[in-house]
Amino acid sequence: MKAIMYHYVREFSQDLTYFRFLDIENFRSQLDYFEREFGFVTLDEWKKFLNDGAMPSKKGKVLLTFDDAMSDHYKYVFPELVSRGLWGIFYVPTQPYTNFTILNVHKIHLLCGVFNGSDIYKYLKSIILEDMIPFSKKQEFKEFTYTKQINYKGVSEFKRVLNYFVDNRWQEKPIDMVAQEFNFKFNVDDFYISTDNIKEMSNNGMMIGSHTVSHPVMSKLSRVDQETQISDSFGYLSSIDNEIIRTFCHPYGGFHSFNEDTISLLNQYKVSFSFNVEDREITSKDFLQSIQCLPRFDCNLFPFGKTS
Repeated sequence: MKAIMYHYVREFSQDLTYFRFLDIENFRSQLDYFEREFGFVTLDEWKKFLNDGAMPSKKGKVLLTFDDAMSDHYKYVFPELVSRGLWGIFYVPTQPYTNFTILNVHKIHLLCGVFNGSDIYKYLKSIILEDMIPFSKKQEFKEFTYTKQINYKGVSEFKRVLNYFVDNRWQEKPIDMVAQEFNFKFNVDDFYISTDNIKEMSNNGMMIGSHTVSHPVMSKLSRVDQETQISDSFGYLSSIDNEIIRTFCHPYGGFHSFNEDTISLLNQYKVSFSFNVEDREITSKDFLQSIQCLPRFDCNLFPFGKTS
């Protein structure tokens, strides 16, 4: 059984020249490929796995997951799944619904999508101060982050500095300074799935889960701050739909992005299962050993899944 991770699934926009996304037609072609080669995990099969570790009778079946609650997931993905009789798990960060702002991680994506990576990275280096980067695990993050993405020059460095190196207290300021320097304004309108969309998707067989409050690198946070990210996100999602199953997705993914405190807290809050990013299939052993960090493949590792 293999879980597949998606982020941006959309049509090309001339306003986002450098933006990396999976075209909706390629998404449809990839679904056709998965159906032909593997088949899809049914909701009943997934529930059986969660109950006792039972695997589907056919090896390699596909489970679809979608991160970040993009409005494109409602516009393009949701109707496509419904038309095929499929279901998926959609992981929602909750801060955009309480603060009505675009998350820092998506501000970074937008800046990288509109402007030349070398230009914005050059300016970023000129404004970053040494005391903004006190974090001690720089080398680990440099080794394990953005190693498989195909990015324009300067983009990986820009994302790495802001997402991993800069202390969370300072992250927003340099992002907004870059936007101001390049005369770019962030618009949260219609960027994320609406709460009504979430309810509709849940009522039509989609599973909704937590992607924290603000999509931080959890391993950079104290246990107290991690607990806030987990408890507050589930609290908000439950206020939308009290039938939501407790499932969680680690922001960014990879074993560097969370720690023992994260796993302990997920168990404490009785989260049924959580997804990491790891290029391997889910096995029956994961039911006992890795239920809070189940492996997921990136869609770009399979035919038709390369981003544009």
